[in-house]
Amino acid sequence: GTSAFAESGFEFILNVPLGAGIGMPSKNLKDAGVKGGAGFDAGVSVQLGYMAQVTSGFGISALVELGYAHDSFVAKFGGDATEFLFGERADMTYGLEMDSFQLGLLPKFNIGAFAIGIGGGVKVPLGGKMTMKVGDLKDSIKLGIGDALTAFNPPVIGYVKATFDYSIFFTDRLAFNIGLYLGGDIAKVEMFGESFNSFDIGVELGLKFGPRA
Repeated sequence: GTSAFAESGFEFILNVPLGAGIGMPSKNLKDAGVKGGAGFDAGVSVQLGYMAQVTSGFGISALVELGYAHDSFVAKFGGDATEFLFGERADMTYGLEMDSFQLGLLPKFNIGAFAIGIGGGVKVPLGGKMTMKVGDLKDSIKLGIGDALTAFNPPVIGYVKATFDYSIFFTDRLAFNIGLYLGGDIAKVEMFGESFNSFDIGVELGLKFGPRA
């Protein structure tokens, strides 16, 4: 562009993350023999905001992110833990799958076609599924919005994340995004009365409308 102003502008990204959530029990839960398991994470979000050009090839984006998130919180209990809890030795898996409304901020640093984002916000559970597997027996219960909110105390999931994206531009303002994300869901699961967080990792694909850095 001929001026700094021409390279700044409105930015809109439609983003689809796909990955895994790995349970991270609190120290007390770990001491009781609880381990984290892995579950499936997905979602779709819209990132809206403004990119300000700082110098040629470098811009800073201020983005609001809102959308839908599907997150998993998986705990695995060994024989010692189930014997302590239920008086019987058996391997047990407890899983919460949550569908949430996500709202957060995601500032991004744009270096050429690369963008590094660091942000966070909250996810409000709207429903989901609770799964218990003991030995070979498995049972699932659907959770409505009331159950989903009471599954956590407080009834929201905090999150932080870092994103690393590469934009392939078709036109001056339209690009296909491909990247990676790392994150953490911060929650206190009511059943455990303890923090049971999740480490998230995966790929993300998106469509971006906005200026090049």
